[in-house]
Amino acid sequence: MRKDFTKILTMTTLAAIVFSLTACSGKKVPETAAASENEKKQEGEASAAAGEKITLRLAHSQSPEHLIHATAENFARLVSEKSEGAIQIDIFPGETMGTSAEMADACSTGDVDFYIASTGQYTQRYKPFSIIEAFYMFRDQDHLFKFYESDCFEQLKEGLAENCHVHILAPVYYGAREMTTSKKPLTSPEDFKGLKMRAANEPLPIAAIEALGGTPTPVAYNETYLALQQGVADGQENPPMSILAMKFYEVQDYLNLTDHQYQMMNIFMSDACKQKLNEKQLAVLTEAAEEAASQHNEQAIEQEDAAIQELSTHLEIVETDKAAFAEMMKPMYEKFADDWLEGMYEDIQSIQ
Repeated sequence: MRKDFTKILTMTTLAAIVFSLTACSGKKVPETAAASENEKKQEGEASAAAGEKITLRLAHSQSPEHLIHATAENFARLVSEKSEGAIQIDIFPGETMGTSAEMADACSTGDVDFYIASTGQYTQRYKPFSIIEAFYMFRDQDHLFKFYESDCFEQLKEGLAENCHVHILAPVYYGAREMTTSKKPLTSPEDFKGLKMRAANEPLPIAAIEALGGTPTPVAYNETYLALQQGVADGQENPPMSILAMKFYEVQDYLNLTDHQYQMMNIFMSDACKQKLNEKQLAVLTEAAEEAASQHNEQAIEQEDAAIQELSTHLEIVETDKAAFAEMMKPMYEKFADDWLEGMYEDIQSIQ
């Protein structure tokens, strides 16, 4: 069973911006656009004062059966309660608002107000954040949680907001990512040879699978089951809850406990959403997000253990040589070192 850790970490669309703002370009907003944003915020304050109802949109890629969706619903409920019904959040699960990349773009531009996901889609645009996506960057769950309470995280969060125009309201525990495979188990890196592994279409996961000797096969999350069923991919990697919710066990043979990535998702808020709301409304959103995240994290840790137990009735559980896998990652770290903030790797590893 995993340890129970301390609860951690206690902003519809902007119709138009005068100058088109490219998602995550890192460019400063022109003065005329900033003026327009101020006007929108004043309009939001006026609407709040008049008691008008505000409807916002939240998107994510998980199925309605996943804890992430339940947390999204809880967040929306808390926002409604704390705003006395003045703010409503409509939820769009299962990539109904587009692929992960499209939803990330939509949140940056303000076409979606909230987006629950890992930082993976934003690491291509704000590269320093890619450090937390690296395999074996975190020793264990405790190390991950402490990172999200550290100055390292605050520094990265500020850079993400400035460059990608999204704000992290609260992180939510996603899980320790494990690898499932068909045909053969993964007891050592040598077993990766010739393996077609489904990967998120992001530089770090692709590079990591290549470093292990496998063949990365980028496939959209909601298309992974079919890719495994048809043999397009021999395996995939996700936290146990996702493996269970997506029923990947139906088309796989082994659950390899690699623990290669301890991962958080985040409740992102678009800068466009932040700009059109007043301080009281933003305080409601922040408080609701932190409360929903705290409840989520307790449940996620418990459900992770339960998911592994359930998966053991469908898949053969395989203990892997984690130290050997981690050693294979070191050359990859050097490849991405120029993307990371100076000293960040050492700072993360020094967290005790």
